[in-house]
Amino acid sequence: MSFKSYDTWFKISILLLGFYVIVKVTPIYFPIIIAMVLAFILNPLVNYISSIGLGGKKLYLGRSIAVLCAFFLTTFLLLIMGTFVLLPFIHEFDKFIVDLPGLILKVQEMIIEIQQRASVLDLPTNINTLIDQTIASAASFSADLARRILQAFFGFASSIVELVVVPVLTYYFLKDWSVLKDKIITMFTVESRGKVRKIIEEMATVISGYIRGQVLISIVIGVFVFSGMYLLEVDYPLVLGLLAACTETIPIVGPIIGSVPAIMLAYLNSPALAFKVVIFYIIVHQVENQIVVPNIMGHTIDLHPVIIIISLLIGGQLWGIVGMMLAVPTAALLRVLIRQLWITNER
Repeated sequence: MSFKSYDTWFKISILLLGFYVIVKVTPIYFPIIIAMVLAFILNPLVNYISSIGLGGKKLYLGRSIAVLCAFFLTTFLLLIMGTFVLLPFIHEFDKFIVDLPGLILKVQEMIIEIQQRASVLDLPTNINTLIDQTIASAASFSADLARRILQAFFGFASSIVELVVVPVLTYYFLKDWSVLKDKIITMFTVESRGKVRKIIEEMATVISGYIRGQVLISIVIGVFVFSGMYLLEVDYPLVLGLLAACTETIPIVGPIIGSVPAIMLAYLNSPALAFKVVIFYIIVHQVENQIVVPNIMGHTIDLHPVIIIISLLIGGQLWGIVGMMLAVPTAALLRVLIRQLWITNER
């Protein structure tokens, strides 16, 4: 490997180390990530607006105007959605919060009943202990998961500074992406800039495809779950639909985690309803894996399930729920780096 290759590796290592230090030392990373996600989602709309034509002639709208138009259209659509979705959700969520103490009491009674039935079966002591530990772990994990998800998705909104920072960062990411990309490329030697440009463009393609695909999949699954819970007459269908959409961002284990509260709520009503909910989630999971994900996501990530699981474990250990959500795209970006800087050079 030449000195220039070592130089490229060194600078990329410094960039990765700097990113790691930022993530570990300061809490500002979350608004930055939100801004980047929004920028990747809105970028196709900005590109379309900036290239729009009228009467066969291109209008040549500036990038800044196109970004502002995209902001306006998105805000308008969100206001319309808020009228029909957010207000009913807030009402249902308020009811859920009021009912939560009673639900917790019912869950505790259900756990005691399961433990009593397990003891009646005269199972070996180690199996009874395992059942008790599993139930206790599931209950505590569900409560901790709900708390962490709420903190992760809504906690940052409590800061006025962050509410201002996110749209400002999103604006500049959308407006000056080409400038930022060129600035990063100029950090490297002239001979390595072509390789660096290719890496950045491939990483941008992977991450933008993943984000837009994941958002669309979350919306589809959220609507499926809401519709199913509503038709099955399970309590809080909007809350369960939003939970399913949120946990969908965690590959493999997310859909399972999202189904647990729905099954528990249904079981509090009747075991028969819980059985129907289990069947419903199995169907949703199959439709997701066989139809939704292949058609929306395609081969954007192209990671082996073992790599995904290892990434989830590492991300969860480092940064909790947020780390699990970021684990797969991060692994995909590392895959691009390894393929471009190592495997390609070997060939």
